[in-house]
Amino acid sequence: MIGTLDNIWLKRIISLINLIYVFVIGIFAYASFLYELEIKSEAVVGFGIVYAVASAVFLILMILTRDNIVTRVIGIILPPLVFLLIIFNLGNWILIIPSFIVAVVVFFISYNNVTLKVILGTIYLLIYVLGLILVFVLNFLFGGSNTVETRLDAQTLSDPDNAAVYEIYKDVIDDINSVNTTVDANGNIVDKRVSPDGTKEWYLADIQDNSMGNLALYVVPHGKDKDFRFFTLKEKGIRKTVYRFGARGAVPLEIVWENNDTIKFQRRDGKIEESTVIMPEKNYFEFLGIN
Repeated sequence: MIGTLDNIWLKRIISLINLIYVFVIGIFAYASFLYELEIKSEAVVGFGIVYAVASAVFLILMILTRDNIVTRVIGIILPPLVFLLIIFNLGNWILIIPSFIVAVVVFFISYNNVTLKVILGTIYLLIYVLGLILVFVLNFLFGGSNTVETRLDAQTLSDPDNAAVYEIYKDVIDDINSVNTTVDANGNIVDKRVSPDGTKEWYLADIQDNSMGNLALYVVPHGKDKDFRFFTLKEKGIRKTVYRFGARGAVPLEIVWENNDTIKFQRRDGKIEESTVIMPEKNYFEFLGIN
């Protein structure tokens, strides 16, 4: 059975090291509040192993120093911190499960006052239960629980999970490619989605809902994503809906930037539309389903 350390100074040093885990969880929570934290498909296993092993190691260190004041404080602040991580990353179980286990175990094994544990435990339980219920209700009311958006590009259409969407667009794949790219005078492929100043880009998304669904043209910031070894932080909360085409599969014939703030597109019926793009302010409550 794992006991506590006898050397008081070694115990204090290890307790301070434990703060690294709290700091990392805090960074993850803050980053996923501002961005969408997406683990790279090719790095899911590697990230999961590293994250789980690191969590296990820090959990052992916290158990060894559970009577130290620093670890006792960690036992108090880690559960609400992990709650934020859960709220901002619902469904991302690789990120949620290890940290949740660490938070629960450390809360109960730390040498904090029993009365304090009972009071805080009750408060934390209410926060978790009521908080999750509130998020689910708000997402249901404002997010459209039966709405599924699929970005139309080569990567998503080739994903086996999007087989049903592919069936709708398989006959217009060439049109989608021609809409997205062009070739310059030197024979280089140019991404037509990016605005001339490189600050914005448009994309098409298939919308599946309770009705007939539609095809949407969105504009989002360009070049704001942050790429790391195991995951990508994708900009979220800033998106302009330019146009909604009448039916799924109705890919426009052409989409071009007239200038940095004006986009022009030709519908399937040949009619040309033009729209001025004014980007909205960042929506920090997108995780609640509030648009």
